[in-house]
Amino acid sequence: MSSCLALVNYFLVKLFGRLNMKVLILACLLTCATGQPVFPRLPTSVLLKGGPFLATGEKIVGGTEAVPYEFPWQISLQRRAAIGWSHNCGGSVYNENYIIDAAHCVDGTFPSSWRIAAGEHSLSLTSGYEQYRNVLSIRVHGNYNQNTFANDIALLKMDQPLSFATGKVGPISLPISGSILKAGTSCIVSGWGTTAYSGTVSDVLRKVALPVVSNSDCDAMYGIGSILPSMMCAGFVAGGADSCQGDSGGPLVMLNPNILVGVVSWGNGCAYPGYPGVYTRVSSFVNWIKTNAV
Repeated sequence: MSSCLALVNYFLVKLFGRLNMKVLILACLLTCATGQPVFPRLPTSVLLKGGPFLATGEKIVGGTEAVPYEFPWQISLQRRAAIGWSHNCGGSVYNENYIIDAAHCVDGTFPSSWRIAAGEHSLSLTSGYEQYRNVLSIRVHGNYNQNTFANDIALLKMDQPLSFATGKVGPISLPISGSILKAGTSCIVSGWGTTAYSGTVSDVLRKVALPVVSNSDCDAMYGIGSILPSMMCAGFVAGGADSCQGDSGGPLVMLNPNILVGVVSWGNGCAYPGYPGVYTRVSSFVNWIKTNAV
């Protein structure tokens, strides 16, 4: 354990900065303790309009390109870079003023570090439907725990309201408070990034359908006590399809009607057999969202 932390401390501040160092130290602690590479699904940088950035993370595995504007609630959370902005996480439009995201994407950062890009499909091409908003304030859940990923949810308030007039940008509905989806229910997760662990970047929004895995089964796979009631899992026991790094904060949605059931949070690798992706269970936070997104 100590040798693992020493290596992280020596190299990563120089290479990745303080926020990523914290994330990678956490990953090291979990890896040293369990022997498995468990990571929050953060972050990636991709080619954006106005400048090239190196992709350092992963995303939707085993999926297909989304139809442009198929998911009008999907946003790209972009971090200020030396030149321009770089994609860091996903997120979901709750209403014209607020974005639902993962706490681990923004915890310990300043609002001025971020902008919201709604109406995106290709991160490198301009369609004219994009809407960019600065982040005015960040509210991380008060009981967020960076060691267990408990309460991994945050709200981002934008400096100006989004417009829903074009139909390319729109809100996603919340589930019934306390509701739990049955195992096997099909949901869709979407995001930008690479298409395999340590793979190549996808410039366009991608999606993949995943079945819900019961918390009891998921907890048995990850180790008893790993999956909290406010979390949920989705994926295939055989692997091959999953969300991944760079999808953090993005939506897991049950379609028809469209309901945000999960927020991309963490997992062991990406699309590994026996390790479904782990999501923040949105139904556990409906009252918190409604109370704070006003």
